[in-house]
Amino acid sequence: MNLIRVEDLKAPDGHTIPALLFTADVPRGGGAVVIHPYGGTKEQMLGVALGLVEKGIACLLPDLCGHGENHAEIGVGMLEEMEAGIQYTRRFGPVSAVGISLGGRLALMSSADCMVAISPAVVAEISAQGKWMFENFPSPAVREPYSGYVTELLDQIGPVPKHTRPCLLLYAERDIPMILQGAAGLQAELSGAELRYVTRDIRPDIKHDSGLVRYLPRWFNHGELKFNAECVEVAAQWAQERLAAAQHA
Repeated sequence: MNLIRVEDLKAPDGHTIPALLFTADVPRGGGAVVIHPYGGTKEQMLGVALGLVEKGIACLLPDLCGHGENHAEIGVGMLEEMEAGIQYTRRFGPVSAVGISLGGRLALMSSADCMVAISPAVVAEISAQGKWMFENFPSPAVREPYSGYVTELLDQIGPVPKHTRPCLLLYAERDIPMILQGAAGLQAELSGAELRYVTRDIRPDIKHDSGLVRYLPRWFNHGELKFNAECVEVAAQWAQERLAAAQHA
């Protein structure tokens, strides 16, 4: 396997998008752009990428604007950065977009041939508990104009457009309630969508007088999916099958 820093990935406005390229010794299964969540970084997605690379899929892992090593201003420009990554990765063949949370929502909005959206951040509204977490526990990996900016960002990005391409919607069995509620709407809008749930190594619900405390296991289940072995296995196997089909279409 080979892991290198990419120096020539550019956004449409010319700024460099920091990224890693993770490949098998002989890439053979197409490519994937692996997209981190809000407040995350490319390095946090290496476990997901490893599962894909073991299937022969070449993985590009970018830092989106305002995150990690990407010092471009945070905002909707991350959609163009993701598209630049998809075009870059097409040198390996058909491309899958694989993302978690905000990254999952972006993946569904991409031009990729297929998408794996891990607990995509598609909700009617962010719950009071979710807002409290974003406002009071901001990630040091993101440069946001104010704590809780993610609410404004999701509005600016806009809704996931309808399309018929294959996509996997993959959630934790006990995920964030508002995100779980968004699954049915997504599946109805995306005719090529398949819905699955991760059931192994999921934190149990707890009883407590505080609604915030009861919410915390769901918050951790959501965030820990990128480290969950079942999630990685399911995502990699599904992507391998869909990319193989695209290669032979």
